[in-house]
Amino acid sequence: MKYTGESTLKRKKVFYLVLCAMFAAIIAVFSVITLPIGPVPISMSVFAIMLTGLVLSWKLAAVSTAVYILMGVAGLPVFSGFRGGFSVIVGPTGGFISSYIFMVLIIAMISRINVNGKIKFVFDYIACILGLFVCYALGTIQFMAVMETSLQAALAACVYPFVLLDMLKAAAAVFTAAAVHRALPQVRNI
Repeated sequence: MKYTGESTLKRKKVFYLVLCAMFAAIIAVFSVITLPIGPVPISMSVFAIMLTGLVLSWKLAAVSTAVYILMGVAGLPVFSGFRGGFSVIVGPTGGFISSYIFMVLIIAMISRINVNGKIKFVFDYIACILGLFVCYALGTIQFMAVMETSLQAALAACVYPFVLLDMLKAAAAVFTAAAVHRALPQVRNI
C-alpha cells in the first residue's frame, strides 16, 4: 500500500509539467503569428508571455518560457516567421526573445501581489507594462549592437511602432488571465 501523500505529490508534479508544456506550446503558437512590417515583425508572442506570467507562478512561468526559448535555439521553428536556431537569438531581434524570461518573471511576481477586485486588474496591467519595458530595453540594446545603429533609430524600428498595440495586448492578457482564473481557480494557487 502506497502512502497517499506521495501519490498526491506525483500528481502535482505531473500537473505542473503539463502546465509548463502547455504554456510553452501556447507561446510557440502565438509567436509564429506575425505581421512582417520591418526588421522587427509584429508578433503575438508578447501577449503569450504576458498571459503566461499572469496565469502561472513565477517558477512555472520561467520554466515554460525557458522551454520555449530552448525549443527555438534547438532549431524548432517557434520564433516569429517560423524561424528557429541560435542565429535568431544572437541576431537583431534576439534580445527581445531573450528578455522574455525577465519579462515573465516580473509579470508573475507583481501579479501575485494579494489584491482583489478592480485593483487586481490594475496591478496585472502595470505588471505587463513593466515587463514590456524590460522587453523593449533589452531588445533595443541588442538591436543597436547587432545593427550598429543609434538609439533613436533603434527606438524608431523596435519600440515606437509597437507601443499602442502592445498596450492593447497587455489589456487582452489581463482579461484572458482573469477568465482562466475564473474557469480554473486551482491554477491561481500554484
